[in-house]
Amino acid sequence: GGNLLLNEDEKNSLLRDHPESKIFIKDYIGADDLMNGRKRYCIWVTEKNKDLSYSIPPLLKRFEKCKELRIASKKLATRKKAEFPYQFDETTFIEADSIIIPQTGSEKRNYVPIGFLNSGTVISNAARAIYNAESYLFSLISSRIHIQWVRAVAGRLKTDMQYSNTLCYNTFPFPPITDAQKEELNQCVFRILEERENHSEKTLAQLYDPDKMPEGLREAHRLNDLAVERCYRSKPFDNDEERLEYLFMMYEKMI
Repeated sequence: GGNLLLNEDEKNSLLRDHPESKIFIKDYIGADDLMNGRKRYCIWVTEKNKDLSYSIPPLLKRFEKCKELRIASKKLATRKKAEFPYQFDETTFIEADSIIIPQTGSEKRNYVPIGFLNSGTVISNAARAIYNAESYLFSLISSRIHIQWVRAVAGRLKTDMQYSNTLCYNTFPFPPITDAQKEELNQCVFRILEERENHSEKTLAQLYDPDKMPEGLREAHRLNDLAVERCYRSKPFDNDEERLEYLFMMYEKMI
């Protein structure tokens, strides 16, 4: 019911009146937050600090509302969760740096818009996460060859692609990559991030609109594409059909 979520004003008000609640607040992000630059926060309580959280009136009030909502649910599993109203229904959070991938994305985009997150950020179920990811993975996932694979295998919500860890990421034929290639891909990642920073006034949704992508960012991705595809083979691909054909050939060998 949103009782464990906070917007900027709610977070500031809570910290002003109850500064001791700081340890219970974490950054919270979903696909829409990532794409549109929205800031949200969540209340994150563990078994170890549960008693302290219950001593803070605004938090206790939120827990009581959460409990009421869960008790009223038709689902038995949700009603059982009413015993733990200070916790999210699913607690898959890992205290580690990560790469965030939006679950839903327009098939019109030429690239999957992803981001790096610091440890301590809770990712909602509207996005996917790769924890403790090496930075070169950012290069591979943001490449043209990867989105061709996603377009081919992802599920759909109307016409939007649904990025799945099982269908899109785990099945993707990653090439063998040398340390020298990793370093080249990392340089591509830095170039992409730098170009994004050059347009920090724009959201990721705006930056990755294929009709409005800044030329500098477009060029950074083009260079990244070349570097990624050299990891697959020395001869450049002529078109997306050839890219996909090559990936499926690799996939057949994988299975």
